[in-house]
Amino acid sequence: MYYAAQDIIEYLMASVGGGAQDSEHAALRAAAHSAYRDVINARDWHWHVSEATLADDPNPSLGSGDGVTSFTLPENVKNLDALITPQSSAVPTVYLTPTEWLRIEVKFPQVNAPVYWTALRDPAAPDRWLVKLAGVPAPAAYKYTFRRRPPALRYMGFEATCQKPDTMLPGVVVRYGSATEFPTSSFGRNPYLGEELWQVPGSARGLVGEGKVVWSDYLDVSDSMYTAVLSGAEMWLARLLGKNIEGATAVFNKDLRLAFEADTPAPVSGTRRGWSLLGAARALGYYTPSGPDTGV
Repeated sequence: MYYAAQDIIEYLMASVGGGAQDSEHAALRAAAHSAYRDVINARDWHWHVSEATLADDPNPSLGSGDGVTSFTLPENVKNLDALITPQSSAVPTVYLTPTEWLRIEVKFPQVNAPVYWTALRDPAAPDRWLVKLAGVPAPAAYKYTFRRRPPALRYMGFEATCQKPDTMLPGVVVRYGSATEFPTSSFGRNPYLGEELWQVPGSARGLVGEGKVVWSDYLDVSDSMYTAVLSGAEMWLARLLGKNIEGATAVFNKDLRLAFEADTPAPVSGTRRGWSLLGAARALGYYTPSGPDTGV
């Protein structure tokens, strides 16, 4: 199943026993928004790791001059790792802090120097990162891994527009009900019969394309993160309604710690040994692990 903003609102309505008044609906929406923001920013989640190529960025702002090439990264890039090239051993990339980068701009490095790069806030787009490279030979060859930044929640599934098929936005979770009933979440009175991510090929689950629909924003979280979002929403709702939040905060912190522990793509992969520990990592150039402390 896909987690959607509709699930948070219905969970809160079940938790507090309703919420028919406008003021309570506003509190539910604010709690859902705040809890989702807290969880997705709590750490650099493995769940949010993605990869891209500089030349393949949707709206690159490419400008070359004095040996410096600049790229404006997509708006969903939260932070990024080292740049990777097919010739990483021959042309290493070296990250510089913004302060160190000023020295590069004043005095460009000599021939055969490493490819220096840095990341700055783009002055032309305050919510996006600008990557600068000095001495880059071929921009299309550079790949990078990054943590994506999910967009903030907007549509919770209870707005009038969220029951109209012709207003659906790309990437939202669309749920299909019967011919007479609007669908609820999986624990509601009228569980959905099918769902899909709108305009995402291959995302259909169950009976789709028929019956009444409800759509809402997609929650870009794993199973363990979703539990933390729900408990975080309870904490925020208690806070917004002026209630005691100590108990709700303790539950939220517990669920968040469990999400931290579960956030791994290969939980039983073991550890790297031998050549894979000391050889491959150094050859790839992204880190140099410590060897065993066995003495001389």
